[in-house]
Amino acid sequence: MKFNIYKSVALCSLLALTGCHDFEEMNTNPYAPVYDPTVIGGTADGIDIDYTLSENALRSLQATESAVGATFFNFMYEGLYNDYQTTTNLTHDVYAAYSGSNGFLNNAPAYAYNDGWSASRWRHFYDDRTISEYSQLIKTFWFCNREYYHNVFYITRIYYAFLMSAQTDTYGDIPIKYYVKGMIPPEENVEYTPQQEVYNLIFQILDQAITALHNPPASAQYKFSDTDDRVYKGDVNKWLRFANTLRLRLALRVSNADPVLAKEQGEKALKDPAGLMQGQEDNMKLIPKRQFVTGGNENIFALMYGWGASVVLPKEMEWAYKNQALKDGIDSSADGFVAKVSQGAEEGTVVGLDNQKFNEKEENCYLDPRCEVLWFRPTSLDDLNAKDGIHESDKEFGGYRNGVTEVGSKYTTVYSPMRVDQRTDVMNRKVWWNLAREIVWMGYSESLFLKAEAALRGWAGLPKTDAKKYYEEGIRASMNYYEIDADAEGQQKIDNYINHLAGMKAFTSGSDEEQLEQIITQKWLAVYPNGNEGWAEVRRTDYPRYLLLPRYGNNSNGEVENTKLIKRISYPNSESRNPLKPNYTQGTRVWWDVDDTMDDSGKWHTPNNFR
Repeated sequence: MKFNIYKSVALCSLLALTGCHDFEEMNTNPYAPVYDPTVIGGTADGIDIDYTLSENALRSLQATESAVGATFFNFMYEGLYNDYQTTTNLTHDVYAAYSGSNGFLNNAPAYAYNDGWSASRWRHFYDDRTISEYSQLIKTFWFCNREYYHNVFYITRIYYAFLMSAQTDTYGDIPIKYYVKGMIPPEENVEYTPQQEVYNLIFQILDQAITALHNPPASAQYKFSDTDDRVYKGDVNKWLRFANTLRLRLALRVSNADPVLAKEQGEKALKDPAGLMQGQEDNMKLIPKRQFVTGGNENIFALMYGWGASVVLPKEMEWAYKNQALKDGIDSSADGFVAKVSQGAEEGTVVGLDNQKFNEKEENCYLDPRCEVLWFRPTSLDDLNAKDGIHESDKEFGGYRNGVTEVGSKYTTVYSPMRVDQRTDVMNRKVWWNLAREIVWMGYSESLFLKAEAALRGWAGLPKTDAKKYYEEGIRASMNYYEIDADAEGQQKIDNYINHLAGMKAFTSGSDEEQLEQIITQKWLAVYPNGNEGWAEVRRTDYPRYLLLPRYGNNSNGEVENTKLIKRISYPNSESRNPLKPNYTQGTRVWWDVDDTMDDSGKWHTPNNFR
């Protein structure tokens, strides 16, 4: 891995006083060998800053010290979501079964690799977040006045750990040594850190940051302003709760690959006095910034709706909405139940898959109330955008099967488009998405599901029976986030749904695996539309059981077998220049993903998540 560092304004400001003649090749070759002459000493080991800066570099930092707030704002604000559609929606969201995108049938939904998309995500993490922002911030905080900047130094590290986790979960092994210290690797061909070691570094960062924030210096502390820190307004306690919740999320992520490490890190998160997220006010949420839209305060899903309502309800989510709470006396023998199908088979037939049938009729179930908030019933675009208001059909909510091509131009009359009103920024709990709506990267409901799984595993002395309590609380918290409980009608829908959840039976007579399936299925519904997390959990646990293969096979050029689900994103082609790059394909499981979801015939099989 070799970087076009010349793009980094922040770094160039550091180098201006030391002379840029060392970097002249970068003007013509963005992947030329690089090194940082401002750094004196330093190793690739650990996370601690073990180097000093040249005098010129230090003076340059001091000259730009007043900009740290603005730098942190961009660091957080753009985060994972630069170029969201191509770096996340057409990949992670689709692979999590959160998005059915009819405009790209022969590309992302069918596992075709797109180098521009991967390269963009790679570049945003390294060039923008890591080198231009993170490195600039932690160097300023550490070398200019580490006591005064104590709290914000560790807050910055917590957020970087969050970004690191998404990057490694996307690609597996990644170059990260040196970068965690705010350094540039001195070698031309950068070493890739195995994912297991990346996770160890993340846990080290979180452990150190949490400990440090509990023990700040007695002197006055710099605090980010409300506009610099748009999420937590510089509130250290909220950052601590976020860090603990993130730690528990990642501890559970590695539970199959390293159960000992998982339990150790999970219990540290659960026992920390700051606790986990306590309510919706602790949600890590922002309105994603779209770089080429003036102002940058636009919800990406609302924008994409304006491109022809191309995001439609996936078949997997339709089934999840209609199969969790069946009405009394309804079973798979009732009209409206269909079976999974293999590539090319007719709907309703059973060909090599798991033989289980799923309900598609709303009259058979208590529909998940979140469905009515997040998706339109199949309706023409003209009716959804009528001048006198939205005219929605009364059709059944319809989900799109990944890989279906015979849709035609009237796809919104067949499938359910995302529920968006672009005509106003006034929040409306019955039409959730508009340009002003935030997206939650990690939320209170997720923290409750994390706690439910931790209880199921017996971590930190939590009673196993508490798994059911946190499971139900997680569902209600998710419903409450969407304000479904704001009136009597909505509350009744919630009660009907929860009172008829078939999954509740698992907590009285089911196995640990059966209970976990219920927790993860509801967690998967709750973290929507965060495809980064949804896809990771699908790979880790192999739930929900609604997952489907692309309808007619995939377009991965043999990297992913037609009987398997995609497992990671391939490194950008530019990385082929580095002989140290691992030889992985999109069908190769990442370290913590210990088993395939589908067997060799394409049949979903019950996983083993307790090792």
